[in-house]
Amino acid sequence: MRKPPAIILAAGKASRMKPYSLEIPKSLFELAPNLTVMDLAVRWLEEEGIKEIVIVTRPSLEKFFSKRYGDKVRVVTTDMEDGFANLYSFLTGAKAANTNEFLVIMSDHVFEPEILRRLLKSGGNKAFTLCLDRNPPWDKIEEGLKVVLEDGEIREVGKKASPYYGIDTGLFYCTTRAIEIAEETIHELGLNATIADALRRAIRYGEVSYVEVTGLLWMDVDTPEELEEARKLLPALLRRSLIKPGDGPVSRHINRPISTRISVFLFLRGIYVSPNLISILSFLLALLSSILIVRGLLIAAAILIQLSSIIDGVDGEIARLFGTANRFGGLLDSLLDRYADLLIIAGMGSKIVFETPLQVALFAVAAGNIFITSYVSHLAGWSSDRVISLRSVSPASRDVRLLIAALLTAFNLFWPFILYMVVVPLAFSLVLLAASKMPENPIKVERRKPVPHVEIRQRPRRKITALEANLKVLLASSIKLLVFLVVIRLIYGLVSDLDPIGLMDFSLRPITILNFLELVVIVYFGYRIMLSSKFFLDLLSKWLVRKMGIVTEVAVKRALADLLYLIVIALLIWLLPGYLGSLPLGSLTSKLSLVFLLFLFLLVFYDLAKLFYRSFKGFFDRQIARIAERLTYIAESERWKEEQPREKR
Repeated sequence: MRKPPAIILAAGKASRMKPYSLEIPKSLFELAPNLTVMDLAVRWLEEEGIKEIVIVTRPSLEKFFSKRYGDKVRVVTTDMEDGFANLYSFLTGAKAANTNEFLVIMSDHVFEPEILRRLLKSGGNKAFTLCLDRNPPWDKIEEGLKVVLEDGEIREVGKKASPYYGIDTGLFYCTTRAIEIAEETIHELGLNATIADALRRAIRYGEVSYVEVTGLLWMDVDTPEELEEARKLLPALLRRSLIKPGDGPVSRHINRPISTRISVFLFLRGIYVSPNLISILSFLLALLSSILIVRGLLIAAAILIQLSSIIDGVDGEIARLFGTANRFGGLLDSLLDRYADLLIIAGMGSKIVFETPLQVALFAVAAGNIFITSYVSHLAGWSSDRVISLRSVSPASRDVRLLIAALLTAFNLFWPFILYMVVVPLAFSLVLLAASKMPENPIKVERRKPVPHVEIRQRPRRKITALEANLKVLLASSIKLLVFLVVIRLIYGLVSDLDPIGLMDFSLRPITILNFLELVVIVYFGYRIMLSSKFFLDLLSKWLVRKMGIVTEVAVKRALADLLYLIVIALLIWLLPGYLGSLPLGSLTSKLSLVFLLFLFLLVFYDLAKLFYRSFKGFFDRQIARIAERLTYIAESERWKEEQPREKR
């Protein structure tokens, strides 16, 4: 990943933060004791390997930043104290950086590191690359810099533009062409020109692209109220910063949500615990779980295995938060992890009765495979994008391995875990091997058309629009579903009197088979109907966004999609018991399906409720205010009419 210099703009006057900003710069306001707004940006830049950080500020503020950061940054001042906007400080920093590519960050913005990673990975193809949030909180839309897209290209930016497509987050990846455009803009508009003005000029040249950061945390801090909001957001930002791109699925969804809360709690309260001690604690928990397996206390052992896996993440998190990460700690943690896993599998081996040499060989391979995943990952390039993406979904990662060990230990199923350790790490190694294979360059053999070449003109076919295609799928699937259901219902009458069909230990009635077939038909065509329906929901969302005015396209699409999913899940809850109940083990299958669908329904409903609060609350509050205003007007009018006759009398 590229490591361009970073320019942090901190030359504003922060008039909305007065009187607090009269004493110190806004970007040095604390989010927590000894942790300022700008500290987060500097920390994330350093963690991504950015060596050169330039802070641009006014001459009167230089002493604050020099004292705070010392040699970690280079402080550059504008040549005047007043009378300029942020494009001038942008140009000052860009010239000081003196490089072909550079990052630009607003000093009063807080954000999670993943936004920075995406910008570093995808930026630089045009003069300006901005970060686009398609679904920001409703209260940020009105003041944010709106971005208008057309055919995937940015066509307009501005605070008064339509919020339909989302807003900019205040981070940019720029090239030398951006400097030229900034100079042209200042020459035309003067020193009060803004970065938004330069972006509008760059759009005319086709020199603005974007990286999508929807769903990631960020906010700008302009008012005392927003400072308090940022302080509340800080724990979530810190927790997000501790998630590694290569984390496995169990670590990402189970372990990190717990371990990061522990680490951030300790950090924000200034409680430093040596990461090495935490690594040793995790190892001791694994050792104790191995002893409990030998003693036959399997439930307690399973709990300790998973607890060890969770605690294993805390050591690295504490080291990153307190800035004490070092090579010794990483090596110690890696060494203890390997021996912890060996102890767990050794404890399992003590409870297994080996009857054949093959079983002994399988156990030996399983123990050896504890090392194979990390070893092969290092050989393949541990930090490469390809290996990271494979590790993030791999069932061979340590977090998945320990969770499976805990679950199978609880049920005394040691051999399944041994077989898992034999097969899965080997399969993952083969996947990495295949992914690392260099493409071959075969000798090119001349291929040409036979002589003479005859050209036959074909009539051009009319291009089918997306509307036509989805309408065709919707109507065709609906008609086919209706026809199949009618045919199956007609067959019902023909087979209702037939004897059951024997199938191993079960007997199936013909009507049961038809019920299952009918369910398959409904699910198949219903899925096609739902997919085509989403297209029409997207059209509806565009109309709704323009009517609402302060809601983004992504928010409306997601809300309509959630409503569609709720309807589909409700239909399945209504239909499934009748179809599954007649199958073998139908009662159990039906109950499990209902539990799963109910969980899914509640999950989607929760997402819809959270989305409403985040994106639609502003629109809803406005409508309530309008209704209340209208009712007040009607009530006042009626009272005035009643008082008129009295005045005449």
